[in-house]
This record gives sequence, structure tokens and C-alpha cells, in this order.
Amino acid sequence: MKKKQHREPGAMPQEIRMAYGKLLGLMLLAEPRPESAQIVAFYRALSGINLKDRDRHAVLEFIISPDTSGEELCRLILDTPDEQEHNLLRFTLLEDLYRIMMADHYEGDEETAFFMRVARWLSIRQEHVEQVRRSIEETAGYLPADEKPALGNRVMHQAVAGTAGLAVPLLMVAEAGHSGLTPRGIISGLHALSPGKSRRRSIIPGLLITLAAGAATWQSSRWLFQLPQWRRNRMAARIFKIECKQLRQIEKDLQKDEQLARRMIKRQSREFQDSDTWQELAALLLKSRALAGVLIKEMRS
Repeated sequence: MKKKQHREPGAMPQEIRMAYGKLLGLMLLAEPRPESAQIVAFYRALSGINLKDRDRHAVLEFIISPDTSGEELCRLILDTPDEQEHNLLRFTLLEDLYRIMMADHYEGDEETAFFMRVARWLSIRQEHVEQVRRSIEETAGYLPADEKPALGNRVMHQAVAGTAGLAVPLLMVAEAGHSGLTPRGIISGLHALSPGKSRRRSIIPGLLITLAAGAATWQSSRWLFQLPQWRRNRMAARIFKIECKQLRQIEKDLQKDEQLARRMIKRQSREFQDSDTWQELAALLLKSRALAGVLIKEMRS
């Protein structure tokens, strides 16, 4: 029997994704003067629901002139028959709303009130709301702590690596030669490790072989102690690559939407309509695009 596949929010029907995007927009309206960081967080959340340009433009027009209440939009979100998809959609939406609210590192009264109303409309209990808050605050540090080992541990690691680098060549010589690690035993061991016929062997190739083995052992031991940091750096590089790609797309979307706002300003000016709101939006989108560019540069540096 084929296992049923549950859809992510980005694969939901268009009307569900549009309701999701409009609820994100209402969170921006809960803040009298949203910051550029909140706009970037808003676009980051929109990218997760795979809205096309025209759908995103419709969300912006909704923000300029809302025509549906948050409660009605939440009813559309709740109208999802599959229970797992239903729960995933509700909690993902609440997480995105919280990220937008906290993007400026300040939890305003109006934003908090709207956030709690949405949680109530989505039938999410208070203890689950607190879990959402905690999970986002904890995942802000999703990478393992970038801490150097204590000085005592670093000294111990170097000592162990050095001991291993010394012990391996000595063991090789002792096993290959006679009389253990006596002067005669060491010479016989170096002779035995040297390539060539036994009568014509020099101890120099054997000496070079043991030195190379010791250096390789020392380096390998140091690498093993540094493995956790190496894994962290590799994980960080992958995460930063994904973040840069997402920010570049956000930057492009902001530019497209700023151009839309400029067109709306010209159209309303020709029709002698008030365009102040669109002008404010265009200026905010421009600032947010600049912020996205700065974030990209910081990640590359």
C-alpha cells in the first residue's frame, strides 16, 4: 500500500497560500511603522509558500487596502481536510508570524495582540504558543557553539598527538629490527625498513619512512581532535550558502515589487488619486532591498 504524501505549506492550493500571505501582511499592519528587517522576514516567509509574482503583488495590494478580516482568513487556513497538513499549516504560519514580529527585536503591544488573536482563531492552545516561541528562540542558534577547547584540553590534545607521532615510528623500528630499542636494535630496524637488497640497504630510507609515518600519525591525531569544529564549519558553510541564495531571491522580489509600487504611484497620479501609501511602501521596499544586499555581503565576507 502506497504511503500517503502530506503537502508542505508551499504545495497547498492557491487560495490557502494567498490567505497565508495576507495574514503575514496583517502582521506588518499591526506595527505602525514596520522596519526593513520585518519586511525581509515577511518576504522570507512568502518564499516558503511559493507565491508567483502576481500573487505576491495581490498580497501587497491587500496590505495597502485590506478587504478581508484576519478571522476570515484563518477560517480558510482551517479548511484543510488532512489533519497533518492542517496542523503543519497552522503551526508554520504561527512561527512565521512570530519571526516577523521579532525581526526588529521588539515585541510591540499591537503586534502581540494580533499574534495572540491569530493563535486563538487557529485554535492553538497557550502552551503550544509558548512552545512556538521557545522553539524559534532556540533555533536562532541552530549551529553548535563555536567555542575553542579549554587551554588544558588543547595542551592535552597536542601532547596526545605528539606522543602518537613519536610512538608509531618507535614501534615500527622495534618490530622490524632486533634487540628492541637499543642502538643496535634501532639501526637494524632502520635497515629492515629500507627498501632494496639487505646487503646494500642504507638506514636513511628507513629513517625517512619512519619520520613520514610519525608526521602522518601526528597530523591525523590533530585532525581527529579538530573534527567537531570541522563538522561545524562545514555545516555553517552549507547553511550560509542556502541563506545567501534565499536572500538573493528576496532581493530580486523586492526590486520587482518596488517597480510595481512605482507604477501604481504613476497611475494614481494620472488619475488624481492619493498615492502616499504606495510612496511609503516603495521607500520601505527600497530600504529593505538595501538591507538584503548588506546581509548578503556580510555572509560572503
